[in-house]
Amino acid sequence: MSIVAMSRLCVIAPRNVRRPLLKELTKLGCVEVGASAEHLTDPEWTAVAEKFTETDNHAAALSHLTTAHDILAKYAPRKAGFLTPRRMVSESVFQDGSVLEKAQAAAERINGYGREISALYSEEGRLAARKASLTPWAGMNVPFGATFGHSFKVLFGVTPAAGVTPGQLAAEVEAEQAAYLELVNSDREQNYFLLVVHNDSYEAVMDIVKTKGFSIVSFKDTEDTAAENIRQLDARLKELEVQRQAAVARIQALADMREAIEQAIDVLSIENRRDQVLNSLAATKETVFLEGWTPGETKAAVTAVLEKHGCAYSFSEPAEGEEPPVLLHDPKLIEPFGMVTELYALPTYESNLDPNPFMAPFFFIFFGLMMGDLGYGIIITLLSWLILKKARPPKEGGMYQLMKIGLYCGVSTMIWGVLFGSFFGNVIPAFTGAMLGHEVVFRPLLFDPMADPMSLFYLSLVFGFVQILLGMGLQAFQLIRRGQVFDAICDVGFWYLILGGVPICLLDTKAGLILMAAGALGVLFTAGRAKKGFGRITGGLGSLYGVTSYLADILSYSRLLALSLATAVIAQVMNTMGTLAGGTLAGWILFILVFTVGHVFNLSINLLGTFVHTSRLQYIEFFGKFFEPGGRKFAPLFNKTKYVEIVKEGK
Repeated sequence: MSIVAMSRLCVIAPRNVRRPLLKELTKLGCVEVGASAEHLTDPEWTAVAEKFTETDNHAAALSHLTTAHDILAKYAPRKAGFLTPRRMVSESVFQDGSVLEKAQAAAERINGYGREISALYSEEGRLAARKASLTPWAGMNVPFGATFGHSFKVLFGVTPAAGVTPGQLAAEVEAEQAAYLELVNSDREQNYFLLVVHNDSYEAVMDIVKTKGFSIVSFKDTEDTAAENIRQLDARLKELEVQRQAAVARIQALADMREAIEQAIDVLSIENRRDQVLNSLAATKETVFLEGWTPGETKAAVTAVLEKHGCAYSFSEPAEGEEPPVLLHDPKLIEPFGMVTELYALPTYESNLDPNPFMAPFFFIFFGLMMGDLGYGIIITLLSWLILKKARPPKEGGMYQLMKIGLYCGVSTMIWGVLFGSFFGNVIPAFTGAMLGHEVVFRPLLFDPMADPMSLFYLSLVFGFVQILLGMGLQAFQLIRRGQVFDAICDVGFWYLILGGVPICLLDTKAGLILMAAGALGVLFTAGRAKKGFGRITGGLGSLYGVTSYLADILSYSRLLALSLATAVIAQVMNTMGTLAGGTLAGWILFILVFTVGHVFNLSINLLGTFVHTSRLQYIEFFGKFFEPGGRKFAPLFNKTKYVEIVKEGK
């Protein structure tokens, strides 16, 4: 129920053991290292220390390997399914330096081939652009380097296609002495012309064609005809393609080095994170200063590592006003539901109250009640189990926690499905009645929400009433633990009398009303106790009006009814549609199609809606009564890997 107690850790370590020390602390996975270099803003620190700069920079090597891995993924993709797990590697193999050396050598070759391919693509792009510029002139048999003596100019030009009549323009040009204009090609945008003009007529001809938007096109360093140049370009493009395919084949031949490269990326990623930690430290010429946090229960293990490396160290309790990181340590069944809390916020360290053990049972119950179907529960459970078993997501990641929640909530969905008599909605009676001619009924152990929605409504309110009372009780627990017993009585105890009187009225009206009246008087005379004079009465009246807020919170749990009915109604609609054609061949085909598509759709949309609304009930109605958000998550050093799973020796 409480948050793990943290101890502040301060360490002065010799420079020469910095990396071995961080390596062992990372292996422990229970020490969060802060940026001690932040102290260098204090003159007392700058007088004796400076910012540490790590000379072993692994970022460049990591980038080199990552680039090679990306090139392999592009030119030699691996066929891997959605549930492909990370490769399991022992600690000794993971730390094998020869694997890193081989991976770096392979990466050097792969990156070289990658650069070669990029250069070939660049040249192909230039040649393709050159070919595109020559293509409109392919039908012209005049070389670009042609001359007709010193008295004539040979020009190539274009005009806009719109508003220019090539024949009329040619007639105007040739009306001048010693000038010839030929249309070479036309497209939607331009006309392409060959112009031969005598030097004496050049200016007059240019005056004519410029009025039509004529622009001279220059083909520098091009002598042959367009067709010959295109032929040469095509030949060169084929050569480049052959060279590129050869480079790709050489990359593909190195595909068996992918696993080594992935392992090396994980190794250097860990080393790079250590570089980042070291570069955030304060240091002297011979020492580095580390500070951070560690759970109090791990002091012995951390002490052993520090003494092994000859460090000076101290553990201390958090100082007043200091906000240590928050670590929630729950039983295995409860632990995955911590993800739900983290999606909202972590509690403050000072609150010292872990909400997960109180929230998890309600999340489990509410999720299953909203889905409330045996068939859907089986699918959710099997799918979650399959992903956990086959994909083996990292236990510190969100996917693992989400699938664990799915596993538990799938079980809850099955339980409620049996209680409600729902298996893919009413598929059993619908299918057997319409397709087999003999209806079989799946009877509920509790009640059928479709036939008796009011019972589900009352049940939802009861769950809401219980959870809100629990939330108020946790608020009182917090107040009492802080020595505010009177506040607990005034702010929670009297409200317990008011709310508790409601169900008692159902059994004994007089007793219930007495309890409610006593609670109301208590709220009236104590809620405004912090105010003076008449403000005490008005404060009490204002607080007493808060009963409407409690009623609204309890009514908010009617969404349990709404989501449960939504799931059931859509399922029944799909079953009705699927059995419309009866037991004919077409009916069987229709049933299979509608059943599959319809229930996949229903399961998908209601999974999302159920998770969101179940979480909302925790965040707003439950957490709103006692939760104190604002905590910072504990972030210890640990061997975080992407491609391999490190297996401890002896396991």
